[in-house]
Amino acid sequence: MNPLLRSAAAHVVVASVASPELDEHDAHHVFRVLRLREGSRVTATDGAGSWVECVVAGRDALEVAGDVHTEPAIEHRLGVAFVPVKAERPENTVRQLVEVGIDDIYVLQPTKRAVAGSRDRLVDRVARITREACMQSRRVHLPTVHLGVNLADLLTGEFVAVADPEAPPLQGDTRLLVVGPEGGFAPEEVAANVARAGIGPAVLRAETAAVVAGARLVALHEARHGRQ
Repeated sequence: MNPLLRSAAAHVVVASVASPELDEHDAHHVFRVLRLREGSRVTATDGAGSWVECVVAGRDALEVAGDVHTEPAIEHRLGVAFVPVKAERPENTVRQLVEVGIDDIYVLQPTKRAVAGSRDRLVDRVARITREACMQSRRVHLPTVHLGVNLADLLTGEFVAVADPEAPPLQGDTRLLVVGPEGGFAPEEVAANVARAGIGPAVLRAETAAVVAGARLVALHEARHGRQ
């Protein structure tokens, strides 16, 4: 990570890095919650790889204070799919997957062993959740969250593996990890030829398993290919 991003007092997502303006929600966070004052350093990104260093000007504005940087598009996008289950908060799972570096997040339709959670409440909130998590983690590429995805459709893609505690540890070219509900998927839901990957020996809650899967997937690809 560029040191300017890491050391900034805040990181925000804006429509244009050439003329960064905060929406009402982000302005409240920067100027009222964080209480940043004139001269504080802030980085702003358009969420598509471009970002710029700014300074707080006056009481409620940002002023560009450096050159625009552009990070290349992510070559190998990494994804995690999970099933929202009752008593868990899918918005927390989405937020944490963004923060650990996942690029595509798939919220699956209910499966046979899942007591369905409240996926619908994500519909109106997912954009804000994703933006806030990017701001927290200093990301300059906004991830994509796919809602209501069919498991069977997802398993037909390339580089896909299903998280399985009985499988060998995650390795190889896996780019999408599918995490089932507690108790796993029913046998008929996942064909025998679909790859499996272990993410650790412990029995995890579904919410925890999704985040662990994301962290392990990112770490694997950082070690093998490097990541922005």
